[in-house]
Amino acid sequence: MYKWRVKKSERGISLENFIYKQLSTWSHKQVKNSIDAKRAFINGKNVFISKWNLKPNDLVLFTPTKKDAETLGPQGRYKFIDVLFEDNYIIMTNKPPFIDFESYVETVKNYLKRKNQKEKSYPYLGQMHRLDKETSGIMAFTKKKVANTLAEQFRDHRIKKFYLALVNGQVQADQGTLNKKLEKGEFAEGKKSRVSDSPEAKRAITEYRVAERYEQATLLNVQILTGRTHQIRVHMSDLGHPIVGDKIYGGETGLPFNRQVLHAERLYFTHPITKKKMRLTAPLPADIQTLVDRLRDGEIVK
Repeated sequence: MYKWRVKKSERGISLENFIYKQLSTWSHKQVKNSIDAKRAFINGKNVFISKWNLKPNDLVLFTPTKKDAETLGPQGRYKFIDVLFEDNYIIMTNKPPFIDFESYVETVKNYLKRKNQKEKSYPYLGQMHRLDKETSGIMAFTKKKVANTLAEQFRDHRIKKFYLALVNGQVQADQGTLNKKLEKGEFAEGKKSRVSDSPEAKRAITEYRVAERYEQATLLNVQILTGRTHQIRVHMSDLGHPIVGDKIYGGETGLPFNRQVLHAERLYFTHPITKKKMRLTAPLPADIQTLVDRLRDGEIVK
């Protein structure tokens, strides 16, 4: 039996999406089939409606069959990592959503440790940049200190970082550049960055291009030319089109979703040792792909 408590930030999430978030080794179909088979309980009551909206503090119990439980794996959802590229010097991975940066770093270290069990030394892992807990996509690491010159490419903005972002409402312009300084700090309602003209604010440039338009939202290709804290989230909120599911910079209004719909899709850089031009792409995670497919079909998401 699995037991979870619904958080305030998860208000309105469907039972299916909530369980899927906890058990990311399963597909949406597997989760729905289990709910249909009356394997889910909310506050002690058996619920077999997959779209049932949850409330904060709801207690969700999930009782998979013995056969289904075997597919969950004994070490939880982050036993394995999705490696996009790896050699002796660097490793590029596709981070899933709902795992914080520090935990993910440990997951990658454990992967390297398992892979090099014959070596007595603890594997080195250089951390080149960060992604928010809810943001999925490409993460870059080094495996040897000699490759840490890759950090200079990040610092000098020579690395090209592209994101897919689903924002609330209809963005009028087909493309645009957001060039407003951002100040980092601890602000109201959990905000860690804001648009500001204060001396502490730093230059921040975000370019966007409309990829697809839907009735409730707009899918954007976004490139950040600087790497400030929560840059895309703050800039899009300031534009009046916050990221879908962003509880901090978007509030509770807009298209409902259980996380911010932001995915680090592509990374272009020069290999720090071989000097080869690298272009990596991370496919969309299942939850975002499902939402986009529903919007493409003209479905009104509530």
